[in-house]
Amino acid sequence: MTHTIGYVVKRFPRASETFIAQEILELERQGAEVRILTLWDNDVAAEHGWLREIAAPITHCGATPLTDSWKWLHRRAIADPESAPGCEQALTEAFEYPDRRGRHRLREAVAVAKTALETGVEHLHAHFANDPAFVAFLAHLASGLPFSFTAHAKDIYAKALPAATLRRVVEHSAFAVTVSDDNRRHLTGLLGTPAGAKILRLYNGVDLASITPGRRSGGRFGIVCVARLIEKKGLDHLLRALVALKQRGLDFRATIIGDGPQRAMLEQLVAAEQLTDRVRFTGMLPHEEVIATLREHDVLTLPVRIAADGDRDALPTVLLEAMAAGLPCVSTPIGGIPEIIVHQQTGLIVPAERPLALAEALAELARRPALRARMGVAARARAEQLFARRKNVAELHRWFAQSCRGEAVAGRRPTFRVVEA
Repeated sequence: MTHTIGYVVKRFPRASETFIAQEILELERQGAEVRILTLWDNDVAAEHGWLREIAAPITHCGATPLTDSWKWLHRRAIADPESAPGCEQALTEAFEYPDRRGRHRLREAVAVAKTALETGVEHLHAHFANDPAFVAFLAHLASGLPFSFTAHAKDIYAKALPAATLRRVVEHSAFAVTVSDDNRRHLTGLLGTPAGAKILRLYNGVDLASITPGRRSGGRFGIVCVARLIEKKGLDHLLRALVALKQRGLDFRATIIGDGPQRAMLEQLVAAEQLTDRVRFTGMLPHEEVIATLREHDVLTLPVRIAADGDRDALPTVLLEAMAAGLPCVSTPIGGIPEIIVHQQTGLIVPAERPLALAEALAELARRPALRARMGVAARARAEQLFARRKNVAELHRWFAQSCRGEAVAGRRPTFRVVEA
């Protein structure tokens, strides 16, 4: 039986959030019907070619005026007295939120609830545990539709909901997902039980059919990094490591794919250290070109750190893609990265914010091509074992189906009542 899932996201599509679009595409391949419900207008166009394969209609829900939102909730409560407690709680949650943003989230939630009921959505799923999850929670209260959400990184470490609010969101959800065991431990410690016990770990996945190992033809040792050029990605440490490699006389080329607010600073550092003949900035590239570029290099590095505001990576998609492409990876023990890379088997893990340690790891892989080859084979095998998108999305699809049928998900009893429009 086909079920209709409403994806609640801030914007769609976003070039830096391919994991959401690819999840939706795989759900459609597995028979789900998806409707994408956006809260904000898109800011940057994404040029990935496979986006054209997504059939899901995109509805920009925007924000219903506050007075109209209150009137809609009032009419709904009168028409269906059983929905009155949920509508009342939605208002309470919005107006008791620590700042006035709660009222704006209510306006968005009413727009989402109206659209979902009018278009036959059976379950709401939000990506990110902050604003989108709170909107889905309010829409659940207003509509009676079950909901869930996926927690990633910035949304729980740097721009999180107040703990008490997030606890209620989790407790009302049909289920909650996060992308690493490290995240799950953090959330369980923050929320306690029973809320923490409802959080399920589900790794993001990659399309193993479209990402296959390449064959390097020799030449200069190729280092590639794919990242937004922001503090938590640690690109300044990468460039300092490259300076150290140059001083050691290593012949290398480095490609940095991505864009962001640090680009000018990083380019100035490259020029100052006379690395312009070795380091190339490509800016944002379509996903297909990113994968092709991975296959042309010997190693991927991602020297992530914890940013000053607490932001960090949880399960960087590019590490999964590089492993699928048969590349050893060099990264740091932040978030779920040790769940991806097995040190000395599929890549190397070095301390965060230690450029010289990063340089030594890269130099070791440059000196030992046989080690790189063994790690690349092991990396592909680990990707097939843990990060196959088809298998991981099938688990999510099963949870959605259970929720739509009113069944407990992973042994957890649902806390919702489906109300007809």
